[in-house]
Amino acid sequence: MRAFLIALSVVSAASATFFQDCGSKASDIVFNLEGCDEIPCLLKRGETYAVNFQFTASEASSSLTIGATASIAGINVPWPGLDTDGCAWLEGSDTPCPYAGGARVDWTMQAEVLSAYPTISSVATFKLIDDQGVFQTCAAVPFTIV
Repeated sequence: MRAFLIALSVVSAASATFFQDCGSKASDIVFNLEGCDEIPCLLKRGETYAVNFQFTASEASSSLTIGATASIAGINVPWPGLDTDGCAWLEGSDTPCPYAGGARVDWTMQAEVLSAYPTISSVATFKLIDDQGVFQTCAAVPFTIV
């Protein structure tokens, strides 16, 4: 865990939330999980948090799919009830998809932490996947649900 935390501080020095890049192909990535200024991020049950990526797309795409998981007992469990249409969450356009290679993309979704979730510490992974299956962004961040 110590090596993970050191890697987080190196990888995300310019972003609002510390994260470990897990295979992004986009460049100039800024990741922000609302209210998370230090790790692990403390997420309160019954609250909703804005998750934001800003990045420069590595290639054009006509779609964007969200992948959000938490590692529980070594198994990546998908975020329950998540609408995976990433185009619906793009900012600043009436028709956000398609987008061009080299375009600056601003994406924000609302993630709900249900009251039924157990108190747990884990690592969440947020990915934005283009129509070729390329991870435009991939951020892993430790969290604790309280």
